[in-house]
Parts: sequence; C-alpha cells; structure tokens
Amino acid sequence: MASFKKKLLKKNESVGTETTEERIYSLNDYDETFVKIKKVLWILGLRLTRNDSDRVKFWFQVFYWFEFANLLGAVILEIIELIRTVTGGSFEDIIASLGMIPCMGYLISAILKSYKICYYESMYENLINELRNMWPQGKVTEDEHVIISKALKQLNFVTTEISGFYWCNYALIIGCMLPCYTAIIQIAFGQDVPKILAYLYWLPFDPLQPYVFEVLIIIQSWHTILSIMGIVSGDLLFFIFVSHITTQFDLMSLRIEKLIFVPTDQQLINIYPLAIHNKHKRNDQVASTEMQNEEIREDVHQKELLDIILRHRTLIRLCADVESLFSFSLLINFINSSVIICFLSFVIVVVEKWYEFMYKTAMVTILSQTWLICWFGQKLLDSSKRLSQALYNCGWYTSSQKIKKNIQIMLFRTGKAVGVTTYGFTIICLASYTTIIKTSWSYFTLIYNSYKMNQK
Repeated sequence: MASFKKKLLKKNESVGTETTEERIYSLNDYDETFVKIKKVLWILGLRLTRNDSDRVKFWFQVFYWFEFANLLGAVILEIIELIRTVTGGSFEDIIASLGMIPCMGYLISAILKSYKICYYESMYENLINELRNMWPQGKVTEDEHVIISKALKQLNFVTTEISGFYWCNYALIIGCMLPCYTAIIQIAFGQDVPKILAYLYWLPFDPLQPYVFEVLIIIQSWHTILSIMGIVSGDLLFFIFVSHITTQFDLMSLRIEKLIFVPTDQQLINIYPLAIHNKHKRNDQVASTEMQNEEIREDVHQKELLDIILRHRTLIRLCADVESLFSFSLLINFINSSVIICFLSFVIVVVEKWYEFMYKTAMVTILSQTWLICWFGQKLLDSSKRLSQALYNCGWYTSSQKIKKNIQIMLFRTGKAVGVTTYGFTIICLASYTTIIKTSWSYFTLIYNSYKMNQK
C-alpha cells in the first residue's frame, strides 16, 4: 500500500482541507492490498494471479505437496504419540501431553486452509479479479474518499508487518522454538541441561541422540513456520476479501442515498442528511434536468437503479463464493479455537512455568486471530444492513410510482443481511466470539476441577 501511504503523508497547506490528489485512486491501491499475502503464499509454494510458465507452476506444485506431506506427517506422528501416552502413561504424563492438542489443532487448520487455496485456486483468482474490476478509479467524492481511506487503513493495519496480528504469529514461532535452540547453545558451551523438543513426535528411534536431535530441531522449526504461514494465508485472504466487499457495500449505500435529487424547502432544510447528500450530488446538470423533465428524470433513475441492482447481485454472489471457500475451514477454525483456548488455559495454569511464554504467546495469537475473523464478519453484516437504511433515506417519495415499486422490492431484498457462516451453523460476527470464549471457559473449568479433585 505504498501509494496509499504516500497519500496519507501529503498534507494541504490549508488546515482542514484535502488536496485533489488525495482523493484519486487507481488499481495500484487495490493490488497493493495483496502484496503481503502473496509473499506468505510463496513460502507455502502457492501462487495466485501469477503468469507463471508451465515449468514454474510444476515445480511450485511439487514444493507445495512436499510441504503438505510434511505437515500431514507431523500430525500423524503427534496423534500416535498422544494415543501412546494416554493409553500407557501415568496421569501426570497425560496432563503433560495436553500441550500437544493445541499444536495438532494448529497443524490441522494450516493443512485445511492451504489445501483450500491450492484446490480452489481459480475461484480465489476470480474473486480477486472481480473485486479489482469494481475498484473505484480516478477522482472520487469526499464521502467516497472517507469510506475507501478508512477501509484501506484498517486493512493496512491488519495485513502489514506492523500489525499486532503479525507480531503475535512471529512471536509464536520464536516462543515455540526458542527453548530448543537455547538448550542447544547451552549444551555447546558445556552446560548439563536436558535436551528439549518443541513437539512430541512418535519416532522409532531415540530422538535425543547426537546429530539426530539437531536435525529434528531444524525439521520442527520448518513445521512451525509452515503451520503458522498456512493459518495466516487463509486468514489474510478472508480479511482482504471481506474488507473489499464491505467497501463496495458502503459505496453502494452512499450511491443510493444520492440517487434521487430532492430540492430543499421548508420541509427539507439544509441540515437534514438527505439535503446534505443532495448538496454533494455528483452531476449538477442531471439534478437540474430532473427538476425540469419528469420523463428524463425517471429514465435516469431507472438506469441508475438497474446498475445498482446488478452490482448488488454481484456482491451477493461474491459473498456466496467467500462462503463456499471459507465456511468449512472457519467451522474447523472455531471448533479448534474453543478446544485450543481451553487446553491452552489449562497448560498455562497447570503445566507451563511463569517465565515460559510458548503457550502464553499462543493464547494471545489465537484470541486475536479469532477476534479479527469475527470482527470482519461483523463488518460485512453491518455494511449489508446499511443498504436498506440507505434506500429508505434516498428521497423515494418524490419519484414515480414505478421507481417506488422497484425501491420497495430492493428494500425487501436488502432486509436480509449478507454474511459468512461456519458451514451454515452460525453467522460469523462478534456474538460468535463471545460464544467461543464462553464455551472454552466452560471446558476449562470442567477439566481444571477434575484435575484438582484427582490431586486431592
């Protein structure tokens, strides 16, 4: 978002005003919202909207499936070790092994999200291209600039390296692997410290023997990076798609509110919202024509309404595409989140020492990730609901009977909010986040009380 950042740095000499250049947008502003996610996908061997040769595509596919097999193998080895510990270990061993469950949840989520991107690559690229075609170009009005700049600021905060979302994931990688590398350094300087593996894999040999231990640490480090990047890639694509669709809904609401010109009089005074919108009418000549010729006015309104209806249908279809691409992985994500938050809480309270940060960092990461998903889902719901309010406020009462009927039909359609669900079970919104936290807390108190009863 380099060009957008430059716009924010440019100030007008007169305070409280904006330069014309600040309200000019191009496709570069849209393309720059995908710069970071493309770098993340490159690490996973995935390429979206890239004009690669057949040979390059082939080798990237080989690279991706090699990484996919690595993560899948890690999940299988952890499941085998967990089953072996639960069936043959003591109660203390079982408690200690609970830390493996959040790790398996992360791996499963990463595999599912990256596989979706690989398998439905054409659908992802179609979403990117269609939203790109809708992106406003050239000079925009002040109201449109407020909507677009606010959306880009929010998206920029989430998708760049300066965001807390990124730092939490980077800190999680460091927190997972730092104790292992610290132990290697201490052993290299002759200190007698136990060797530590980040994850408990079932292996048919002794993983702590010389050279094997070091190789396993490198492999587990790569697995950590792949799992975090797999989750980040799916989440960032969801954030970007929902943000751009939300922006289009808000721009459409603004367009609807300015649809019908209503002259100010004793009933519609200048300070009313409808009068303010008409004051910033995009085409003064059209406004004056509407006042003079009823047939031309109706024809202009009809064409504008038709264009709005077609745009609305397109956005609903794109939301359906987002639903089909993300709903199942989001369902698994929410189930995982409830379980992971529960077991992370237990491990932090019972197992992890106060000066260790691996699971504490994971807790902050999973809470922020889940909240961002729910927050963007709430934004989409709110923006689609604002369409019905915009239709009611558009000055419809001065239009013809035909226009009124069309607006009435649109009111019925926009009365149903557009959102993304967890595979049809629940709509993703901030209320979903509350439900996840309540569920996790219930599971945690149940496990913790059982643990305390066993300790007596």
